[in-house]
Amino acid sequence: MARRPVFLLATGAVAAVAAGAVVVSAGMLSGAPAGKTPPVAAGSSSAPQTTAGGTGESPATRIDARSFLLAAADTALRETTTSGDYWYVRRRTTHPTFAWPEKFWTGVRKLQKQEQAEIDRTGAEDDELVAINEKYNEKLKRLRESIYPDGPPYKAYIVESEERWRPKRTGGTHRVKREDRKVVFPSPQDEARWKELGSPKLVEDEPKSVDDNLPRPLSIPNMNITMRNVGALPTSKKALADRLRAQFAKLPDPDKEFDLYLWQTTVDLMTAPTTPGTRAAVFRILADQPGIVSDGEVEDATGRRGVSLVVKSDDGYAFQLIVNRDTAELLEYSVAEKGEDTARVTFEEFGWTGKLGRRPSR
Repeated sequence: MARRPVFLLATGAVAAVAAGAVVVSAGMLSGAPAGKTPPVAAGSSSAPQTTAGGTGESPATRIDARSFLLAAADTALRETTTSGDYWYVRRRTTHPTFAWPEKFWTGVRKLQKQEQAEIDRTGAEDDELVAINEKYNEKLKRLRESIYPDGPPYKAYIVESEERWRPKRTGGTHRVKREDRKVVFPSPQDEARWKELGSPKLVEDEPKSVDDNLPRPLSIPNMNITMRNVGALPTSKKALADRLRAQFAKLPDPDKEFDLYLWQTTVDLMTAPTTPGTRAAVFRILADQPGIVSDGEVEDATGRRGVSLVVKSDDGYAFQLIVNRDTAELLEYSVAEKGEDTARVTFEEFGWTGKLGRRPSR
């Protein structure tokens, strides 16, 4: 794989980019985490304790990625189709945080106004909106580097749980609920440096629960996939691959690569209310992609065992999925740079429920 992906994000994810995170947009996720936790100070219990790369099996029991993906497709097909009024997802996220100086935030506010003005002026939607987001993300990156060319002087991470209810019907109430938010440091030295700088505030005060009725795509690189049509996606490998390649061709990034787009789209579709046939098709498309390897069975941040699937880029990034061997459900995904996490998301539960605020019945 030649290069790391340009993971797109809306300006609402500014804090994660400010911290230098690669933001993976699983259904508009900002600041995701996964396969490995950031190295947490010894003795800390504030974050998962899995080490980067997971606990792989011995070479004698190593799993062939293609064979596993084809078997996962068969497993997915045996699932039963369910429905409800709200699609529920509970996840545990870990992402970088940092206290930037006021001149940075002054620049951020200026960029946000410019971006919104361009969106309003052009009436941009779907792929045009993605292109505008990408342009301003690059400007945000340059702003960040102008202040700390070598990166922030310490590292810290926010770990929190999030519940999300997405309405099936147009105009329904969308709810996000956050809890158990903590700040952890990779090492005592990072925490000491933070204290030397006056222990600046690392977590913004946010409401624990937010409701809105805004239309939301399920995937930033697939802006036309919504709660209304995700269940109608193709169920054959060829038809789904053709649709995804057609969507990929519309993306504005001149350096885009299909394998990276597919990896991100896989996360989006495997945690959305897709049909068993569509999930099976996703696994079969992945099985045809070169460069995917397995580290065998590993544990996610909650201690659940699953099969690790990894793709690496030439510039030091590793992208990992952990998939339940028995159910073919996605347990966790991560992005790591040179062995150190930039993002992790652990999916603790997802499924249909009949009422806003209620978890799926098991």
